[in-house]
Amino acid sequence: MAKAKASQAAAESRTGQPGAIDGIPQPRFDWAGRSNQWGTRVKPNKHGLRLGDLNVGIYGEIPEQWQDQTRNPRGAIPRKGVPPLGYSIRDKADLWADCAADLYEEAIQRRWAPATDVPWETIEPLEEGLERAICQVCTELCQYANCDIETISSWQHQMAYGYHEVKQYLATATFDAARQFEAFRKRALVNGGGLGLEGPGEVNRMILESRGGWTEAVAYLLLLRGTFTMTMLRYLEKHACNEAEATLYRFAMQDKARHLTYGLEHLQFSIAHQEDMALIMQQLLFIGDRVFARELKDHVLREALAVVFAGGIAEAGTVGMAEYQRMMQDFMKTYVDTCSWLGVKRNFELMPPRMTQYLPDEQRAEMARKAQAAAAGGGNRG
Repeated sequence: MAKAKASQAAAESRTGQPGAIDGIPQPRFDWAGRSNQWGTRVKPNKHGLRLGDLNVGIYGEIPEQWQDQTRNPRGAIPRKGVPPLGYSIRDKADLWADCAADLYEEAIQRRWAPATDVPWETIEPLEEGLERAICQVCTELCQYANCDIETISSWQHQMAYGYHEVKQYLATATFDAARQFEAFRKRALVNGGGLGLEGPGEVNRMILESRGGWTEAVAYLLLLRGTFTMTMLRYLEKHACNEAEATLYRFAMQDKARHLTYGLEHLQFSIAHQEDMALIMQQLLFIGDRVFARELKDHVLREALAVVFAGGIAEAGTVGMAEYQRMMQDFMKTYVDTCSWLGVKRNFELMPPRMTQYLPDEQRAEMARKAQAAAAGGGNRG
């Protein structure tokens, strides 16, 4: 004991610090007082303290390009000598959407659990043909969800940390897709059925192999495939056989609505801030439409949906196919109208007939008129 006290006294005499322990470095506190903006005091409002509320002072300055290639949080003092991570997406126009912070908040507030929030007990045995059709549709939707997961996660790590609002929202979008995969798989296995036939996967491959940047992936994943999926979910909810299915489809639409909101706002921002981006989108969709149209040739999903819409096989070829026709018309109208809203011109004559056959007559006439005007003025394809 006396020896320990003597050692401590000797240490104190050398360092001048009371309580110093021999052999343990004394703190210097040279990091204290270093801040780009000290004294920040963000106050919560009636909604609490949200992610977007933190964008005050320098912490809310979002540059057009993020130069730092480390994980340094926006507003923090960078440390010298940290090796770069090589982020490929460092321009704001390549990922930004003003709604990202709000979508993040909505996603964490409106999360749902397939295990307990879907009333699985309301499912009762169905006629086998109808059950097989539902299971086939769920098999396709599982594939769509997997494509969402892989696409978003493959791009997310390439995005610079200066745009953390987008990175955080996309993290929730990945989780949304994982939850949908879980829920659709459960529906396929809960009522004496099972997973069906794998879909063609051509659109999935196109989305996953997009290498022109995140904006290109968004055009295929959310504008093209996302609009189709949202339309299909609306019709599935309309023709749900029980409360469990209706609840499942409503939850999935809630998630998908956030995905589409981000995707369309990002495309709008990118087109507004990058020269020729509208023309680039036109060329990308010229390609994407053809891949999508090839997949439409596959009869499996079309027939399965017709059975679901007709409530069984008996009237699938009449009532079911008529409803499928209406669903595709709704999809095409929404898709073309959205392209027009974005300022992406579409040429009716150059779109695949397997898609344009579903356009309403008045929309086909309008697109033909615009195509003729564009041709007269030396317009581009699309």
